[in-house]
Amino acid sequence: MNERLMAKENPQSAIRNPQSIATAFTLFLLPLVYFFPAVLGKVTLAPGDGWTQIFGIRVLIGHMIAQGELPLWNPYIFGGMPLLASIQPGALYPPTWLFAVLPPKVAMNALVLMTYHLALFGTYLFARRLGCHRIGALIAAVSFSFSGFLVSHLGHTNRINAAAWLPWILLAVDKLSQRPRWRWVTLGAAFIALQQFAGEPQMTLYSAMLAGAYALFLLVGRSQSGARVRFVVALAAMIVCGALLSMIQLLPARELLALGDRSAIDYSYFSQFSFPPRQMFELFFPYYFGGAALEPYKVSYWGTWNLAETCGYLGMLGWLLAFAAVFAARQLPVSKDKLIWKGEPEAVRVERNLIWFWALCVLVALLLAFGSYLPFGIHKLLHRLPVYSLFRASGRHLMQFDFALAILAGLGATALTQLNRIKVRRVLAKSSALLAAIVVVALIVYKFFDHYLEMGTPLPPQAGSWSNPDIYFPAVFFVLSLAALWLYSRRWSALTGAVLIGILFLDIFSWGFFFEWRLITDKYYNVAERFQDSASVKAIKERESDWSSFRVLSHAEIPFGLKSDLLDYPNISIVRGLQSVNGYDPVRLGQMAEIAGRMTLDGYVTEQEAFDSAHQGFNLLNAKYLLADRATATSSQSKVQIENVTFADPPIGLMLNPQKGAQFQVRATADELVVISAMGNSDNLTEGTPVLLFTMKTSDGRVIERELQAGRDVSEWALEREDVKARAKHGLAHVVETWDAGGFPGHRYLARLKFDRTEITDVQVRYVPSEADITVSRVSLYDSQTKASQPLDALSLPLDRWRELAEFGDVRLYENLKVMPRAWFCGQAVIEPSAEVLQSIKTGRLKDGSPFEPAQTVLLESELFGNRQIKTPLANPASAEVPKGDVKVTSYKPHRIEIQATNPTAGFLVLSEIYYRGWEAWVDGQRVPVERVNFTLRGVELTPGNHKVEFVFRASSFRNGASWSAFGIVLLIAGGIVSWKRRRPNV
Repeated sequence: MNERLMAKENPQSAIRNPQSIATAFTLFLLPLVYFFPAVLGKVTLAPGDGWTQIFGIRVLIGHMIAQGELPLWNPYIFGGMPLLASIQPGALYPPTWLFAVLPPKVAMNALVLMTYHLALFGTYLFARRLGCHRIGALIAAVSFSFSGFLVSHLGHTNRINAAAWLPWILLAVDKLSQRPRWRWVTLGAAFIALQQFAGEPQMTLYSAMLAGAYALFLLVGRSQSGARVRFVVALAAMIVCGALLSMIQLLPARELLALGDRSAIDYSYFSQFSFPPRQMFELFFPYYFGGAALEPYKVSYWGTWNLAETCGYLGMLGWLLAFAAVFAARQLPVSKDKLIWKGEPEAVRVERNLIWFWALCVLVALLLAFGSYLPFGIHKLLHRLPVYSLFRASGRHLMQFDFALAILAGLGATALTQLNRIKVRRVLAKSSALLAAIVVVALIVYKFFDHYLEMGTPLPPQAGSWSNPDIYFPAVFFVLSLAALWLYSRRWSALTGAVLIGILFLDIFSWGFFFEWRLITDKYYNVAERFQDSASVKAIKERESDWSSFRVLSHAEIPFGLKSDLLDYPNISIVRGLQSVNGYDPVRLGQMAEIAGRMTLDGYVTEQEAFDSAHQGFNLLNAKYLLADRATATSSQSKVQIENVTFADPPIGLMLNPQKGAQFQVRATADELVVISAMGNSDNLTEGTPVLLFTMKTSDGRVIERELQAGRDVSEWALEREDVKARAKHGLAHVVETWDAGGFPGHRYLARLKFDRTEITDVQVRYVPSEADITVSRVSLYDSQTKASQPLDALSLPLDRWRELAEFGDVRLYENLKVMPRAWFCGQAVIEPSAEVLQSIKTGRLKDGSPFEPAQTVLLESELFGNRQIKTPLANPASAEVPKGDVKVTSYKPHRIEIQATNPTAGFLVLSEIYYRGWEAWVDGQRVPVERVNFTLRGVELTPGNHKVEFVFRASSFRNGASWSAFGIVLLIAGGIVSWKRRRPNV
């Protein structure tokens, strides 16, 4: 009697089966062993983006749920943005709710450990459905769950959360193919929805691709048309119901996606993180290109991209068994109808076609992972595919690759038990020889030809040594795996099977245990301490009683470094209770990013002009405080020395034009200003033409001026290109940096502007000519007497806007003297096209040349207003002073803001909160439209008088999505009732 029939006659028999209990206990124990430092509380499983992006937002979600609030809006990053709709934090993912009841560190570790448990149990059960015996299924589960993809992406917790549901979805598909039951339609729909809620749409798409291919394979294999129809109907019901359940997440996410950078991506972005074919050896030796975080590994990463995006290691035993499966396939039976697995292990059957299918999946997934390295422009054609074109990083197809290879390994271990001893020896000889050849070639290349694999990053000094654990650990485990597999082939037993699994686990453990997750230890990343207010945050809070009345802005060349706490860099700053203009979220709103200096998705200000006096972006965004990493003479910032002068590194890249100068706040004794710069489009500038004027203020009140002249101090960067040289009117200055510009050398030039030794307190630079582009790459004050240098950084902070308040090592705290409050009244309006509105914010001037005063004038976009009439007077430069109103925020919560406004005339109440569909406004109890004003803020038009204004977030996309999800639940319940009645015996 087979196991399935026994379990049907006695439901408790399967549970009481000692082998099943031992297997379940083993699967439960493995993640606890693998991540034992986290179990002991010494490590927080949140490396990389897990710490900088996800952790703080998950804490916020937990706090909101504990307070009885729906996690719909996040007021703490990017000036405010949707929370649930941003999808990656997983607001609807049940394990995230652990943050509502557990301490953050415990909740994070529990969430991650639960993910590996899900992957283990799901893969094991699916492998059993395919016909694998227990040992084979355990090998498949261990291989995938601790694979290179799932461990290297541990910091992307949403990614591994979503990937862990792949085997469960496949299990549902397989169950429906054999005997369609509504309970598996319901479970499959729930698995689909949970994967959506986990927060990684790319993994959902890749899972759908693999599940679709498997469903098609099963459909072709059905011999009876009736069985095919039932399978298709059941599968369609599962997909439709799964999509309906997911709507509560999908509709808000789609709405947000359409408003950000990810609504469409160009090919250059799409092709990032493609897996380079020349790094194929990394699939057999995970640290072949270095990259381990801890000793005994020593070689720094020298491959392309980073190890997290290129690692797909599965263990040497996984490769041996996968090869064995392919070599054994021809000697296995061909069966189009699934065979039910029976007792252990002799009666287990594996189909030949099943092996070919998963082998094909391995090959296709690897080819797709190559991405931009594919020939014949195939990848550019893939970029045209709807939905698929929204996701970069083709290398993440390694998730499918690792899963398919793990299943193939499990099938291989099982298939060996179906062959006689002679055939087993032949199969193992072939697979062993093939993997041995790969290992030998990899070792030879590593030792003697590794320089041929360089792709930009120079070889580290330690590379190519036989003593590196990077190379000999996998080689040792290859030998051990080979010996264990041959032993297993001679004696099929639980003991030899346990040896196989033990060696596989140790093999994968030997690389994964030394990956970056081990760095987040209490010694360096004590969660409780990191969540505490830093000295800079304490200084801000001491000055402010209402923390929702202002925002903080952080700026540094390397924001996620050792100074991130002092910089209060998001998203961890959420826990400290300060709202920020910065943030880290791939789907942040594009309108806000434009006025915030084209802020990147991880919160870096790319346009330095945003800090200038005229730029109104940060003023409008209520950025009252700036925390900036400013270089000092003793700063830990990276530096470079050129001709005995020390400069900050990387170059500051300060581009100057007639509208843009720069100012450097500094205090240093010097007798030279040393400048490295270059010009562009400067052919017509004659020798000696002044191009920059440096004005230096001294501590005793004097002013020193020095000119940077064409030909003497700086030249055209492409001056040695033949056509430029022929027409240039100035000569070659002192060349100090050169690079290959494609057939000719490009140059930067060094100028030493001398003056009498004195203490300099301020350096200003002004653009002089009316033509040419000038880029200042590096600037330093130099004291020839003491040989000391003071590098000047790129952040130009005009004194009339930014006042320094305090200094915390390399981090300085500034107050924005022109900041706007959280809410204010404007008595006049300007209606212009969107591009003009943005330009007015950036230049501080309206189209007619008059100053843009945010306290008086609100900017409206003509594309949004059309021919609509407003009561607010249009701006008139000749008019008298605009009447001011009195505005006070009386209550501030994430989803509701209450304001009391008194205004003598008609005008606009401007709220420094990001405009987003879903925010409703009520004035004196009457609903009024919320307008997008000042390019990205919220505003409502008011009539004269005293008003109570309420802003409430009621996103229609969330409500509509919830309605569709409720409909999906009703369908599943109704289907379950109908199915139960049909199966209910007649009484």
